[in-house]
Amino acid sequence: MLRPNASLGDALSLLIQAEVSSIPIVDDNDSLLDIYSRRDIIALVKDKAYARISLDRFSIHQALLLGRDANFPCGLHNGQRCHMCLRSDSLHKVMERLANPGVRRLVVVEAGSRRVEGIISIGDVFRFLLS
Repeated sequence: MLRPNASLGDALSLLIQAEVSSIPIVDDNDSLLDIYSRRDIIALVKDKAYARISLDRFSIHQALLLGRDANFPCGLHNGQRCHMCLRSDSLHKVMERLANPGVRRLVVVEAGSRRVEGIISIGDVFRFLLS
């Protein structure tokens, strides 16, 4: 997890080191604010925005705002970014949510507080079902 003021360089390093495709962005209580993913970085590359910014001085918050900017050609913010579930949700309910187009992962949050408990991906469900 990262805070909104973390740099894009920090986000990229974490994505690579942890071998994950997304990182929950949380507040000081670890409550979910947003998610930053490889797709967001790819959009920056695609639109050559990386040439105009310093990865170590540009925050995740700034990048998310850039993505919401209607003038940004690729648009990092198309539709709902954070798809969530609760630890108590059934496997069936999780699978139904993951079956929706564009949903690749669910952030597992605590009911009420939205405190992040983990992430479950389609691959995680397949590995569980095949084990």
